[in-house]
Amino acid sequence: MKKNWGNLLFERVLFVIIGLLLIFVCTTGYWVYDSLSQVSESPLPTNLKENRRFIVRDLNSNILKSDNLTYSYLYQNNVDAPLDFEILESQTNRKIELLKSYKSDDSTYQKQIRVLSTLVKDRFSNLDTLMSIKNENRVDETMSIVQNEVQNASEIAKIKMEIRDQVNELQTPQAQPQSEEAKKKWFQRKNKKPAPTTTVVQPQVKIKASDIAAASTNEIAKKIQSVKNVAVSKESSLNLYKLNLQQQNSQLSKQIGQIFQAIELADKRELLKETQHAKDIASETNQIIFLFSVISSLLILMIVLLIITLFNKSKETNAQLKLAKDKSDQLTEAKSRFLATMSHEIRTPLNAISGFTEQLFFEPLNQSAAKKVKIIRNSVRHLSQITNEILDLSKLEKDHIQLEKIPFNPASEVMTLLEQHELQVRERNNQLVVELDQKPFPNVLGDPLRFRQIIINLISNANKFSKDGLITIHLRFEELEKRQIRCLIEVQDQGIGMSASQKERIFEPFEQADLTVTRKYGGTGLGLSITKQIIDKQGGTIRVNSEEGIGTTFYIEIPFEKTEDKVDAPREPSRTDFSFLKDKSILIVDDEPFNRTLLRSLFHGVNITLLEAINGLEALEQLKNNDIDIVLLDIRMPEMNGHELREKMTEMETLNQIPVVGLTATSNPEKRQRMMDSGWTEVLTKPVNPEDLRRVLFQIYKDHNMGTELDEADFKSLQKLTNNNEPFYKELLQTFVNSTENGLTKMKELTKEEKWSDASELAHQLAAPFKHFGANNCYTTLKEIERMGKESTVDPSIHELMEAFEEQAKHIITQVKEKLN
Repeated sequence: MKKNWGNLLFERVLFVIIGLLLIFVCTTGYWVYDSLSQVSESPLPTNLKENRRFIVRDLNSNILKSDNLTYSYLYQNNVDAPLDFEILESQTNRKIELLKSYKSDDSTYQKQIRVLSTLVKDRFSNLDTLMSIKNENRVDETMSIVQNEVQNASEIAKIKMEIRDQVNELQTPQAQPQSEEAKKKWFQRKNKKPAPTTTVVQPQVKIKASDIAAASTNEIAKKIQSVKNVAVSKESSLNLYKLNLQQQNSQLSKQIGQIFQAIELADKRELLKETQHAKDIASETNQIIFLFSVISSLLILMIVLLIITLFNKSKETNAQLKLAKDKSDQLTEAKSRFLATMSHEIRTPLNAISGFTEQLFFEPLNQSAAKKVKIIRNSVRHLSQITNEILDLSKLEKDHIQLEKIPFNPASEVMTLLEQHELQVRERNNQLVVELDQKPFPNVLGDPLRFRQIIINLISNANKFSKDGLITIHLRFEELEKRQIRCLIEVQDQGIGMSASQKERIFEPFEQADLTVTRKYGGTGLGLSITKQIIDKQGGTIRVNSEEGIGTTFYIEIPFEKTEDKVDAPREPSRTDFSFLKDKSILIVDDEPFNRTLLRSLFHGVNITLLEAINGLEALEQLKNNDIDIVLLDIRMPEMNGHELREKMTEMETLNQIPVVGLTATSNPEKRQRMMDSGWTEVLTKPVNPEDLRRVLFQIYKDHNMGTELDEADFKSLQKLTNNNEPFYKELLQTFVNSTENGLTKMKELTKEEKWSDASELAHQLAAPFKHFGANNCYTTLKEIERMGKESTVDPSIHELMEAFEEQAKHIITQVKEKLN
């Protein structure tokens, strides 16, 4: 006790230490994460600063380019320079705007950018002014002035020459007034006063042309000198203005360069500061990582220590668990053996009771005997149901039950169950009522057997716990998306009801309300458990509402898929036809006499050779000494069981080819599959259903080509039927030929149109005449076509049967025609 307490204290302390270390690891881990995040987020260097640095560089480059473009235009006459200058100015303005977008909250930086923007604009304005001065055509202007002065001087000289000529022509010294026309011309050219003048001409004095020319030349020279002086003065002013602009540009460039240097210096300082900050964070992070590593190592050591401790402790626990598991496996194995043994022990006599009861049910009995046989038949079915419930529970727990998916109509199934349980319900003076939805219930795809099992369990449960009451089944459906519906079922009774605690465990296996219920009402307590598991397997739900002394209502919801396929109408019970086994030899191996008798009774009326053996040793002798076609073999027998006999047959080549059908009282899918894999033809569960046995034997009949040989017509039997009346005998032969040939033609048409129901009816009509002729193979083929044609889903092998029937029928018709001829 002290040792256990010490171990427990040690484990608790260890857990506390690990918990604290885990907290430290998480805390330091967060510190590491936060520090690394700061390192990763530190601007070393960021794209933002890199872009700003590139922009400053580009601005400096653009300023130099602007100078180059201006001087190339001024001194090299580059005609593209003005356009490039405008583009460069636009790019520079955009880059300055980009610089403004950085560090919007830094007033000093923004002030620098505004000053830079003003300086750059002034500098580009000065350069633009220089380029515009180059565009002024001062030489042309000066030359135009000179040209005008020269032209005026020429006009004056011309006028003087005209005057000289007129003066020289005068002979007298009289003074003559000038003509009005001359005066006007003179005054228009000289722009002098309009008053008339008189010229006194001395006829003795002559004016020389050279004097006039000399005077004009002197006047022109004076004018040109005057223009030159003005042009030189103006050019000197422009040169002085250009010099001032260039000086201003130099000053602006210096100021711009200072601003660029200030921006770069600020960036360098900020970069150095951020770099130092990142180094500090990295150093702190390294310390935290070191602390994290130390604590993690301690945590790992503690965890390893805990694992070792728990591993050592788990050895003892594992040993206990192994012991418990071994006991559980033994209990499970004992349960399986118990179920297998009980199944065999119960099913063996049940097989005989059920089989002989079925045989008696079809025998002609008086009313009293028929009533007693019917009671026995219902009791056997009830006993079979209890047995199946026990075995179904085992299957459901192992998920071995497979649900079918065939067409059926839930409403039709419920109405059929209403008729079947009417007498049972009346025995307790109850009334069973079914209320259907007003809308016609659609056909659905599902498992009708399990659906019936659900309704039967609920009806039986309601009837068992009710007396003098009303049992109501409400059935309706809801349309879901696409082709899905939800089937809604309510089963309501006016029975004893349940308390809240009883409702909680009502779906548990072997559970009933209490022990008094089991003693008073009986039952296994499995019905509702199996019902719930079947509903769950179909994707549905079941719930219950109950009050003590008032009644119980079960609510079921099951999803189904709608289908347009037709549902076969239920067949009337009839004897199973084994006539296709005519002239075959069958060995029945079973240690129970009544089981062998039951199997013999199934083949009553068929010309079959039946051999019997009570164990594997006797069966082996029978197989060696007789020509056996099929073996019906029980599994559990004394001396040599069915498995041992099958192994012996496998060792002998001649016996290994014989089909073997196993008959077992244990319903185990895994065991059945192992038997099939080891060479068994088929395995059936007791009590054997005659229709299942017929299906298996007919498949063997086909697979082993037992009916492929053509029949020979037996005319003697037919002659006996006609009492040797030759005309009647020939009339029967001719009628057979005509009806059979017409039947063959009709059968081909129905097969082509796939009208299997009509083909089934036609096969039924054609079968009897072939039996009279002893054509057993042809008769068997027609009966199988009749059976398959009634199924909701027709087996594709029916086409092979049609071909076989045609060949067999033509062979018989040929023989009959030869007999007629």
